[in-house]
Amino acid sequence: MKIPVPKRILYLLVCLSLFDLSAEILAQTFPILADTIRAMNNLTLINHYGIIPTDTSISVLNSLITSSETVGTLLSLLFVIPLAETKGRKYLVIYIRSALTMLTAVCQIFSAFFQATEFYILSQLFYGLQHPLRSFLTFMYVTECAPDKNRGFACTTLLILNGIVKMIMLPIASPSVFGKSDTWFVFPLTALISNLLILVPVSKLPESPKWLVCQNRMTEAKESVEYYHGKDCFSSKRTYYGKFEKLFISGGVLMSLLKEKNLTVESHVTLNQVWENDTLREVEGCFDATSQTFFFRVSKCCLPFCFSSFWIRLMFNQCTLSSYTKVWDSLFKRYFASWIVLITQLIVFFVGPSLLTKIMYVSMESIGQISSNTGVAILRILFITELFPPSARTSVSQAMLFATLAMNSSLMSSFPVLFSFFPPGFFMPFVVTQLIFGVYMYKHMPETKGRTVCDIIESMDENVMSRVKISTLTYDQKYIPKNQIY
Repeated sequence: MKIPVPKRILYLLVCLSLFDLSAEILAQTFPILADTIRAMNNLTLINHYGIIPTDTSISVLNSLITSSETVGTLLSLLFVIPLAETKGRKYLVIYIRSALTMLTAVCQIFSAFFQATEFYILSQLFYGLQHPLRSFLTFMYVTECAPDKNRGFACTTLLILNGIVKMIMLPIASPSVFGKSDTWFVFPLTALISNLLILVPVSKLPESPKWLVCQNRMTEAKESVEYYHGKDCFSSKRTYYGKFEKLFISGGVLMSLLKEKNLTVESHVTLNQVWENDTLREVEGCFDATSQTFFFRVSKCCLPFCFSSFWIRLMFNQCTLSSYTKVWDSLFKRYFASWIVLITQLIVFFVGPSLLTKIMYVSMESIGQISSNTGVAILRILFITELFPPSARTSVSQAMLFATLAMNSSLMSSFPVLFSFFPPGFFMPFVVTQLIFGVYMYKHMPETKGRTVCDIIESMDENVMSRVKISTLTYDQKYIPKNQIY
């Protein structure tokens, strides 16, 4: 049976999954090795500062660890992410990520060897710098390399493979294996070695063909398309995928990429220009609504303060790796989960903890873990690459990441205050906002599966024009040349 996915795309996914192995190992040291990190914090306070460890002093060090990652993420959004437009996707995804991963691993090795939290804080800063590259730009690189009909599969597969890495590390990092103070250096050392080994094959991967077209490097773009899509994409013959028939004409893929590029005249469109455009503003509204429905991760992070923790995440990771995003989305998992959170809080507040609240918490945790393994986390990235022209993706991505960071920070900072007055009140707005944004998305979000970006935006343009009753092109003539596309 012929696999309906180009072999080079599968090879790309395997390479990037192995490349992400080292980053995932480094990311999981802090949450999984909590007791080991706490012991290192105690030694740091005693040996370096002559301070007797207390809950307050330990909390300060933990806050510095998490804050350094946030600072690194902010610096990356401001100074590193914009390089994707000038230096290319591959330059950041492969070379910059590799350098930052090696710096993170070296700092963690030093922190384990010297039992110094200062090195660990520095390692979190470097990890924060690569976090947007890992969580966003890598998936954008994959979607731009994969054929239109395979981009959703490619992103979901990469996310699932990353989940497998996390599932493998959880039992290995237990104190009975390598989770001790004198053995946990194995994790950053493994990350460093694996990063160096996989750097050789991933460095040979071609650049994103869409970025190359935007840079007018057509010869390299043709070679990149031929590498990822296969030589058949430039041949005039009929090929069959199941019951569907598709005719590949010479240069058809490049013509589609050129149309996508020519959606705008300027090579870089700012967020303000996106907002001034009727069609892109409509898309931005749908995208913002999508972002608002991803509150559950933040709310779930707050819940361990309210209930005792259950070790069920590993079990549900193992059980849901083969689930399909579309099927699980149809069950309205996030809206259902928000009601479980709210009802559980109301019962705890008015009645008190009981077996029922524990069962409800397990249900909520199950929904959260199933959701994270069905690929729903990459929907926002897919929407950016499918609904926005290439020149607007960087600015929209920065805005999305800034908004997510601001939302998470505001929710986490306001949680202790709101929870002290009326705990259920913190979760009530999510029940209302998800319903509002869900209805809005249902009415205005276009179907994007397997369609070219130019076709998607063109249909959105026609839809907006029919509703706002304008007779001219929706795209402002300053940014879209007349008859450039159509």
